[in-house]
Amino acid sequence: LAPAADADPGGRPGGGVRAALNLGGIANLTVVAPDAPVLGYDVGPANALLDAAARRFLDRPCDVDGARAAAGRVHPGLLALLLAEPYYAAAPPKSTGKELFHAGYLDDRLAALGEPVARDDVFATLTELTARTVADACARHLVTELVAAGGGVRNPTLWGRLAALGGDRWTLRTTDELGVPAQAREAYAFALLGWLSWHGLPGALPSVTGARRATVLGSWTPSGPPYGAAPPRPPRRLVVLR
Repeated sequence: LAPAADADPGGRPGGGVRAALNLGGIANLTVVAPDAPVLGYDVGPANALLDAAARRFLDRPCDVDGARAAAGRVHPGLLALLLAEPYYAAAPPKSTGKELFHAGYLDDRLAALGEPVARDDVFATLTELTARTVADACARHLVTELVAAGGGVRNPTLWGRLAALGGDRWTLRTTDELGVPAQAREAYAFALLGWLSWHGLPGALPSVTGARRATVLGSWTPSGPPYGAAPPRPPRRLVVLR
């Protein structure tokens, strides 16, 4: 859903590949490259497993400021077990969610490891999992600029690992720098999808969904404007008024 708002119909002046990253429960990526269809898919867990661990081990909703992760060390064996998840190797288009990455999933991996892992090391390893899978996806698409949003941007430990893994390969910043609050990026996207549907314009990108054609999303009940009564062309810019 989000890539419809991330797409840049005007292309990328001066070349380079821009990617939009949302670090919610799941990390999803939209890739906008010159002379190529927009690509978007779920990379893997962002906060889903971290929050599950926080509820299980800390009786809290999250690892505030990534403090427990910062205090721990990455456990190589647990990280290798987590990275062996077949979903990561699947080619897009693809989508995932908490139906896969949930508390039971984490419990199973910890049990399969067959050795105890310190709590802080669990948080450090899960943070590294998110950073590593996102970095691998960005490297695969030759991303040169990564613009992030979602709750994960407020986790300095995760943010630091993304910056370190990116090195000089890509610049890293939040959507706040572009005028869109990082915590509201998806709200803006869904408002745009509603606008597109109201005007009879497609909101789904076949290059993202794998569908045969672009379609108008949803329907208006009891009624809305007749489909086909659309503006001459889709919007090209989003202007944020403060």
